[in-house]
Amino acid sequence: MVDWNTENVLHLLSRAGFGAKLKEAGTWERRGQVLTVEFLVSQKGMSAKGPGTPDADNESLGKLRTWWVKRMATQNARRLQEKMVLFWQDHFATQYSVVKNVRQMSYQNRTFRLHGLGSFKTLVYEVTRDAAMLEFLDGRLNSKNNKNENYGRELMELFVLGVFDLNGGENYTQTDVEQMARCCTGYQIDFSKDLGFFNSSRFDNGNKTLFAGTGHQASGNIGFEDANGALLPPAQNVIDILFAHRDTDGELTMPRFLAKKLWEYFAYPNPSKTLVDEIAAPFISGGFVIRDLLRAIFLHDEFYSAQAKTSSVKNPVEFALSAMRATKASSNYAQVPIFLDDMGMELFEPPSVNGWSGGLSWLSTGQFLQRFAFAQTLAAGRDVKELKLKPTQIFDDGATSAGQVVDELLGVFGIASRVPAGTRDALVAYLNDPAPPASFSDPAVIEKKVRGVIALILQLPEFHIH
Repeated sequence: MVDWNTENVLHLLSRAGFGAKLKEAGTWERRGQVLTVEFLVSQKGMSAKGPGTPDADNESLGKLRTWWVKRMATQNARRLQEKMVLFWQDHFATQYSVVKNVRQMSYQNRTFRLHGLGSFKTLVYEVTRDAAMLEFLDGRLNSKNNKNENYGRELMELFVLGVFDLNGGENYTQTDVEQMARCCTGYQIDFSKDLGFFNSSRFDNGNKTLFAGTGHQASGNIGFEDANGALLPPAQNVIDILFAHRDTDGELTMPRFLAKKLWEYFAYPNPSKTLVDEIAAPFISGGFVIRDLLRAIFLHDEFYSAQAKTSSVKNPVEFALSAMRATKASSNYAQVPIFLDDMGMELFEPPSVNGWSGGLSWLSTGQFLQRFAFAQTLAAGRDVKELKLKPTQIFDDGATSAGQVVDELLGVFGIASRVPAGTRDALVAYLNDPAPPASFSDPAVIEKKVRGVIALILQLPEFHIH
C-alpha cells in the first residue's frame, strides 16, 4: 500500500478527474486511499444531458460544449464520471461534422454518463443502437439487402478487441468483418426522437460464423436483440461472443484490451502483460463492470510510481480545467471550448474514428503556443465572461519573501516536488526584479508580478505532464 499523502492524493485527483484545489487534498487524505477510490468509482450512472437541437446548428453546439465543459470543471463527487465521459467520447469517437445533429450528440454524451462506470456489455449495446453512432459509421444503412462493414469493423478493431493481441497475433480476419456486418444489420434511427431502434425486417436472419477455426468460434443466427427488443442469449449475442474471444495466450482478449487502454489513459504507456492481467482480474471476475477495472487501477501501487506521475501529457481539457481548479478561477465557460479547440481538442469533433492522437502530439509547436496563450489569459483574467482569477485566493499576501510566494504557488499547482531548483530560482528572481517587493499585499505587485509568476508556472513543462 502506498503512503497516502498530499502528493498521491493530488495525483489521483489529477488523473481521475481534472485536478483539484490544494485545500481539497487534506479531506481526501484523511479519508484514506481505499475510501477515496471507492467514493470516486461508486457513483451511479446519471442521465443528465446538455442542450441540443435536432439538427446542425452551431449556436446549439456551442451551448452543448459550454454545458459539458462547465460540468467537467465543477463536478466534485462525479469528477471521475465526467472524466470517463471524455474517455468514452475518445474511445467511441463520433464526429459532429458527420452526424450534423446536436441532439444526437447530446444523447450520446448522456449515454456515456449513464453507463460509463457500469457494465461494459451494456455500454457496448447502447453505443451500437445510439443514433449518433448509427449515423457516423453508417449503421443505419446496414441491412440484409445492403451490407455496410463500417460499424462491424470498428466494433472489433477499436471498441472491443483491437487489431492485434498483446503478443501481436491478429484478433480477426476480413471474413470476420464481413460476418460481423451481417450480425449488425437492422438498426435504424427514429428521427422524430433522434433515437436508434431495431427493425427486425431489415435484419439478416441467416446463419453466420465468427472467428472460424478458433477455440472461440461461434455460429448461428447471431445478432444483438430479437424483434421484441430483448437481448439474444449468449450463444447468439454479438457482445457475448466478442467478450468470449481469446488471444494467443488463451486469455480473454477484451479485458486485456480495455485494461491496457485504460491504464495508458490514466497512468503510462506500454504496461507489462503481468500488470495488465492484475488489473483485469477483478474486471473479469465481476462480470465486466468498468468501475471494477478502475478501482484496480487506482489501488495499484504502480499507479503512484514515479513513472505514472511523469509519463503522460495532459490533454487540453485536463490542462485547462486543472489550471482553473487550482487557481479557483471563475467563468461562464462560453469561451473555454474555443480555447480547447485552439489547443487541438474540439469537443464532439475528434479528428477521426481513431479519436485524438494524444501523447506528445498535444505539444506540437502551434498547440503548445496556444497553451501558453491560455496560461497568460488565465493569469491575467479579470472578466468572468472569459476567465476571472483572484490571486489573493491562492497565495498569502502576507508573505515576507519571493521564495515563500513561489513555493506556495508551486504547491497550489501540485508541482513543487518536481520543479528543478534552477527553475524555482528563476521564478524567485522574476518576483525580485528589479528589487524585492516591499509588500506582497500591494495591489500593484499582485497585479503585475504575482499574476506574472502564475502565468510562468502554468507554462512550465512540469505542469503539462502528470
